[in-house]
Parts: sequence; structure tokens; C-alpha cells
Amino acid sequence: VVLYGSSPVYSSPCVFPFVYKGKTYHSCTAVDDQMGRPWCATTPNYDKDHLWPYGGNSNGQRCIFPFVYKSRLYHSCSNPGSKKGNFWCATTQNYNQDKLWSYCPDIILGGNAVGKSCAFPFIYKNQVYCTCISNGESSGKLWCSTTRNYDVDKKWTYCSKRDTLEDYDKPCVFPFIYKNFKFLTCTNLAEASGKFWCSTTDNYDRDRQWTYCPT
Repeated sequence: VVLYGSSPVYSSPCVFPFVYKGKTYHSCTAVDDQMGRPWCATTPNYDKDHLWPYGGNSNGQRCIFPFVYKSRLYHSCSNPGSKKGNFWCATTQNYNQDKLWSYCPDIILGGNAVGKSCAFPFIYKNQVYCTCISNGESSGKLWCSTTRNYDVDKKWTYCSKRDTLEDYDKPCVFPFIYKNFKFLTCTNLAEASGKFWCSTTDNYDRDRQWTYCPT
């Protein structure tokens, strides 16, 4: 880890929120750790006290998805059994068996493709999607594939606000470019629901900005 100050304090619990380099964190973070491992401060102010551990009992190992906890299979970080509601994950595929876990850094609260952005359109269960979906997600959160074919690659992430791509406040822009073709009207190409959509810039391939067309 690229942090100044004392060595990790493994016997002390995380303290949330904590301040690091002037920023407040409400969960573990992987900032400044060269291997992307989650860590936290053990006092409210890391900048002042320089005390920290890796979050969890597996020395900062990365999350493994999916993992089994009790009788349920988890595909993302969650907080079952956490008295303070902190999100965590198993660092092996079976927490019940191995009892190894880590707090989740704020950059991987869900998904197995850290740092990757949505790839639109993408295939999920043989259907093509041009937007984030909640299909198969028990929490109802929106997610997307980070490759063109989830069925093959199984890579995904939860969607941030910018990834949802739908921008109802902006009008269609015609003509627009989609897959190197010029469109003069709305299209339902690659839209599993059959709804018509358009780009809100002149080049969807470049900007990935779109909205459903007025009915």
C-alpha cells in the first residue's frame, strides 16, 4: 500500500466515516493501494493519526463473486450480518466454509469488472440491451455488462448515474451515427423491448448518449 505513517493496525476495527487527504470516506477505499486492496482508517482522521488496517480478516484480498454466505449466493458486496451496515464480501467462493472476508472499497460495491465501463449494446440471456437493466438482480439495482456479450464473458458492474445513459431532458439529434450507420429517424435496433430510441448527440458510437423517443 502506498500510505505514509505507521504499519497496518490489524487489531483495531475500521472507523467510519474517516478523513484521508481531506476527503471523507464512509466505507473502505482502495485509493493509493497499488494492488487495489480495500483499507480503512482506525481513527476518524487518517491525515492526523496515520493509523489503518486492511478491512477484513484476509489481509486485503480481493472480493470473489459469486460467493456463498449461509444459504444464499451473492453476486455483489452486501451487508448481511453487519451491525453497522458496512458492505463486505467473501474472499473465497464459500464464506460458510472458509470464513474469509473483506470490507468492500467504495469502487467495487458490485460487479466483477472493477474500473470498467458499460459496453452497449450487450447480450444477456440471448437478448440485446442498449441500456442498464435490473434483470436477474434481486436488489433491483441497475447493472450492465462490461463486454459486448455477458453470456460469454460474465463481466459486469453496477451502473452509475452516467452509465444509465437515458437523458430525458435532451432532445433527439438527427442525423446521428450508430454502429457507423447514419440514422435520420428513431430506431428500435438492438432494443429488446422494441421501444424506439435516438441519440442525443450526433454520434452515439462516440458519446453513448441516448433517450427513448416520444410516443
